[in-house]
Amino acid sequence: MFLDFFRLSLNSLRHRKRRSWLTIIGTLIGIMAVVSLVSIGQGLENSVESELNQLGGNQVFISPGGDVSGRFSDTTFQLTEDDIDTIERTQSIESAAGMISGNIQATYRRDTEFITVVGLPTGQKSGTAQEVFGLTVEDGRYIRQNDQTSAIIETEVAQDKFEDEVLLRSKITLEDEYRIVGTYSTSGAVQGISGVVMPMDKAREVLDKPEEYGMITAQVREGFTSEEAAEEIRENLRNERGVEEGSEDFQVRTAEDIIRSFQNQLSIIRGVLLGIGAISLLVGGIGIMNTMYTSVTERTREIGVMKAIGATRKQILALFMIESGIVGMIGGLIGATVGIGISYIAGILIRQTVSIPFTPYVSAELILGSIVFSFVVGIISGTLPARKAARKEPVEALRFG
Repeated sequence: MFLDFFRLSLNSLRHRKRRSWLTIIGTLIGIMAVVSLVSIGQGLENSVESELNQLGGNQVFISPGGDVSGRFSDTTFQLTEDDIDTIERTQSIESAAGMISGNIQATYRRDTEFITVVGLPTGQKSGTAQEVFGLTVEDGRYIRQNDQTSAIIETEVAQDKFEDEVLLRSKITLEDEYRIVGTYSTSGAVQGISGVVMPMDKAREVLDKPEEYGMITAQVREGFTSEEAAEEIRENLRNERGVEEGSEDFQVRTAEDIIRSFQNQLSIIRGVLLGIGAISLLVGGIGIMNTMYTSVTERTREIGVMKAIGATRKQILALFMIESGIVGMIGGLIGATVGIGISYIAGILIRQTVSIPFTPYVSAELILGSIVFSFVVGIISGTLPARKAARKEPVEALRFG
């Protein structure tokens, strides 16, 4: 019986192709928005969480600016060498290193692009810097303290940033010429580390940042948790800087804090976009309802014939509800397909602009759920028109038109 209803519904939709497709578009847009949003949002969340978890939960990130309550204080306050000394004197901290970064124009052969220049410690602190910032030299060597015209470049940047690949021992122009003595990879968990790395003193000259640090990363001593270390650092920095709790001119965050902050921001964006998707689905549902009302009116004689030969109210009701459900299901199927395609396109753009590996979230539950949901939306939208069709009396229906 169900298959018969399904076949009859498809035949009815084929006879009104243009109207059916216009109706389907409303549901399609809503499902497309929802599926692409869920796929991109969950994929980003998984990628960031995976990258930060690679740090093992044993690092604390200190940056200038807003206090721990989320407010923003005077951004002229900066992190300095004194802050690094204070952090390293913290009982729960094994080691700490600072970095600076900024974007400037770089020229390689005939191609000029904006690139991130990063300054990291050298000499005795070179090992600490590589460890806390998750930097691994893949080819060549790390920068040395006396490297005044040398730098290292991230492997992906060397391969993709310029028209020609930046080769080892080649020269790149950053105001002055610098020889590339090594390539490196990074976990990507510490933002701003992707680009060209040079000794701290030289980077300060290039970026015109004579004293401050853009960020300090601290390694937690074994036996302490990152939360304990973060709270101890806050207390020591408050004492050193002479600020009260709640009025800090710095931020101290753990990997869990960054994940939580990212999730909160993503939830807000997700809520707004889901609202837009819901409005699209509502419009699509209204479109289905309007189309089904029109269909009921046009097929009044057909309904009368079906009732005259023995069709019951329940069967008429089921026929029109299935027809409206199919409209929703087709919109959901196409919308889910297009939404997944959009998420993969977005993934390509994200990987080109953000230094984390990103894979859109796609699962059978997401696809089947969106199709079933759109089918249900179609059935609900077609309920009132279907009830109108089921209530028609055979004699009155046969007289229609």
